[in-house]
Amino acid sequence: MGWIAGHMMSMKNGNSEWIFSLLDLKAGDRVLEIGYGSGVDVARACGTAAFVAGVDHSDVMHRQATKRNAAAIQAGRVDLQLGSASKLPYPDAHFDKIFAINSAQFWKDQAKTMVELARVLKPGGSVLLAVQPRSKNANEETTKQAGIGLSKSLSSAGFGDVHMELRDAKPAPTVCVLARK
Repeated sequence: MGWIAGHMMSMKNGNSEWIFSLLDLKAGDRVLEIGYGSGVDVARACGTAAFVAGVDHSDVMHRQATKRNAAAIQAGRVDLQLGSASKLPYPDAHFDKIFAINSAQFWKDQAKTMVELARVLKPGGSVLLAVQPRSKNANEETTKQAGIGLSKSLSSAGFGDVHMELRDAKPAPTVCVLARK
């Protein structure tokens, strides 16, 4: 089932272009994706950024993403790790930008994870957390509440310039919460 889900996720990237426009990657950026899934957005980020790393807890997704990004991994431009968002295997102040697409809502210890994101992000770096609620009755209000919760967690972890962007999408709108360290 994980293999099928990974391939389905890799085909559903309608929000990715919008999210990447908000992420605003630059040629010299060192980027971290939390919950890289099948690795489609790692590959997309690698097209611009100098270096892309990722952490995902699923062995199935790790295999798919590693296969998809094999050339970039071999070239030293991508590093994919199995692990937890609340305990990142990277040094302090290592990344310019961090993003997560449809994974932040699954973080078991959101407060600890936000502190961990702040630890590995360089001063002045930015974080983008995108969520599209998928519950049966998800709607604009559900999406706004998800964004408000993420915004509060980021602020509590010491991030500044926290703000939300909403985009109409199906089956429910998507929210991107952006913040700066």
